[in-house]
Amino acid sequence: MYLTTLNLFTFRNYRRQELTFHPRINIFSGLNAQGKTNLLEAVYFLTVSRSFRTNQESDLPSFGSDSFSLKGALQKKGERSGIELYYRVSRALRIVLNGKTVPRSEYIYRHPVVIFTPDDLLLIKEGPARRRRFLDTEGSRLKPLYLRRLRDYSRVLRQRNRVLKERRSGRIVDYSPMEPWDEALVKLGGIIVRERIKLLEALQTQARPHYGALSGGGESLSLHYRPTIKYGDDPAFIEQSFQEQLREGYRTELRTGSTMTGPHLDDFAVTINGVDARKFASQGQQRSVVLSLKIGEVELFKKTGEETILLLDDIFSEFDEKRSAHLLQFLSEREGQSFITTASPQWAGGGRRLRRARAFSVHGGKIRID
Repeated sequence: MYLTTLNLFTFRNYRRQELTFHPRINIFSGLNAQGKTNLLEAVYFLTVSRSFRTNQESDLPSFGSDSFSLKGALQKKGERSGIELYYRVSRALRIVLNGKTVPRSEYIYRHPVVIFTPDDLLLIKEGPARRRRFLDTEGSRLKPLYLRRLRDYSRVLRQRNRVLKERRSGRIVDYSPMEPWDEALVKLGGIIVRERIKLLEALQTQARPHYGALSGGGESLSLHYRPTIKYGDDPAFIEQSFQEQLREGYRTELRTGSTMTGPHLDDFAVTINGVDARKFASQGQQRSVVLSLKIGEVELFKKTGEETILLLDDIFSEFDEKRSAHLLQFLSEREGQSFITTASPQWAGGGRRLRRARAFSVHGGKIRID
């Protein structure tokens, strides 16, 4: 799959821009604050119907405008899809696919897109919530069934917490009203834990060789799931452990009004040669870890028969020549489409020498082909 064209109208600092892309590598170079990241945001929004920078769509129209539109064409397995997205302040986003309006819920995971930005380093630095979101987002993209299970789990969790809050004021100790919610939560939670562990194992398999190449071969990357419930290979054991921990924590949950055990509180650890990357990894190591995970995502999509659109924002800023060379080799060999931004003339020039590539210059909200 690749994006052939993109038209922007009053999106961020682009008043009007029409672009045609190379099906493999597209490099956007320019000074900071000229619109490079805005261009990647437009590509991401067109294909995913979300921004990776803000939850407020009202932030996206150009200064002085209350609306924006994005139009583009995707080529996928010999078929062309026309996409149009329209937004106006105080109105819902409208998504038109091949001339038909579609709901966002049916569109958001339709196109496989993987993005790396400097903010993704927070995946290592921040708390468990960000890593859970990473797992759930990628799991939902790779397996629609996982997304349905996750939504069902969230619905049951909300209902169980509501019952806990209602019973909190009365200090009711009787547990029997919780049992139907426990049964559903345990069944769905066990599925989610098992799927997350499988995903982490697959991601580790794909990411580890790339991290080894980026680090010069002297370091090994590992991913470890950290559940709040005891788990093993037997699904029945996971569910039994979950059930027992819910019962044991009931009095505490009555005080807090929330469920204190389950995959909604789980985490995973990233280690380099057995050492926790969150505590001890350097900035360069963290950057290499996150990039390796992103490349691992790309490889997992490829195994499902999908070539992703890969967006890399300011990727070369802290990479030495060896790490940059490995990344450029990976990009030049893969069949999927890539969009790269850089403020470094050195790497912009190196990118222009790649086969199957197109270079663009970005200045003041205007893009031109070099």
